[in-house]
Amino acid sequence: MSFGEPFRGLDASAFEAFEPRKWSSNMFNMERMRLREQLLSVGQGIEGAVARDRHLRWDVTPHSPSVFNAKKVSELVLYFTRSEEHQKAIAPLLDARIALPDQISDAGEHHRHLHLGVRLFHEGAEAGLMCHSTAWLDVMNLLNRCRQPAEALEFVRLVRSMPAGSSARVGPGLEVPAPQFDVEHLKRLEEAVLNESFLIRFGRALTPGDPVLAASVFAPTLRDLLTGLLPLWDFMAWRPASNFLVAAMPNGVANLKDAPIITHDGSIIDFGVGAKVRLVDGVFAGRTGVVSEIDARGHVRVLLGKVAVRLDARQVRPA
Repeated sequence: MSFGEPFRGLDASAFEAFEPRKWSSNMFNMERMRLREQLLSVGQGIEGAVARDRHLRWDVTPHSPSVFNAKKVSELVLYFTRSEEHQKAIAPLLDARIALPDQISDAGEHHRHLHLGVRLFHEGAEAGLMCHSTAWLDVMNLLNRCRQPAEALEFVRLVRSMPAGSSARVGPGLEVPAPQFDVEHLKRLEEAVLNESFLIRFGRALTPGDPVLAASVFAPTLRDLLTGLLPLWDFMAWRPASNFLVAAMPNGVANLKDAPIITHDGSIIDFGVGAKVRLVDGVFAGRTGVVSEIDARGHVRVLLGKVAVRLDARQVRPA
């Protein structure tokens, strides 16, 4: 990764690089490349504060039209997201849910994964924790988690605790100031995700000419905003220790009707309650039994005769 000159700030003219007439033209690559180098400099400066503790990787989206951005550059995004190792682990699940043509036509990893960062586009900039509504893994993890009342209240608390001036976009054109966010807005978010394609964002919107875009202010403001949103990242991001892809029923047992469970290595559990399985690890390796429960974190309870054993799903295979 190469870096440009130190960040010089973004005046109103910087956003002219994203005029619609320029999106698909290579004639404006140099104009966009200079902005990309500025974002690379910002990323380098805040990387230690934002990425280190959670092993996030970061990059800036390409400045030239290609097959990977539908041959148009309508935005530049500096994004921090899950590591390459983590992305490889969950790739099988994403491949199972997202058709190959859609993956090719919209190949940006910042469209498939939750990310922290800043986005530049014609109307201005927005910074914070962002996730496209089509980013199935993290979106469904959040919505399923918030179906539990205690978890929903915790999410509301985290949103209301965002840095001053923050807001939440929970639908196209629906921007909610952080202090006013409540459980009803989670319902609006779920409705919008099911019916619309849009960018979910928790953070700040900046219009051209905003003083925050000045050279001496932007990087420290962005750093403080993104580090302040790390607890929200921890709540929303799917990971083995926070797997809510399957909504729990009132009795606490996972509902397997509409959503799969995935294990730590990203593989899909292809059996349900009542299935006959074989244990492949542990003290009972080689024995067969019947699955009596699967919880929302990917643990299974298997009946071996009259004995019930709780296992990680990786220790079990269909018989």
